[in-house]
Amino acid sequence: MTTANYDAMSLDELRRYVLSHREDIVAFQAYVDRSKAAGRMISIDLNDNNWEETLTNQIRQSTSVEGELE
Repeated sequence: MTTANYDAMSLDELRRYVLSHREDIVAFQAYVDRSKAAGRMISIDLNDNNWEETLTNQIRQSTSVEGELE
């Protein structure tokens, strides 16, 4: 079995790898960790009464193009 070098992959390459190797739990955890570190992971706090608004704002921020007017 070949061992993949997750550190050598870009985040997008690692995502594609995880999607095509769904049984590779180590790759999935590496993807989650790197996504969080890169700020690409969106999370919600269900104890927050405004969680829907917070989530909407996080999605807008993550999908907006730099310099784009809202």
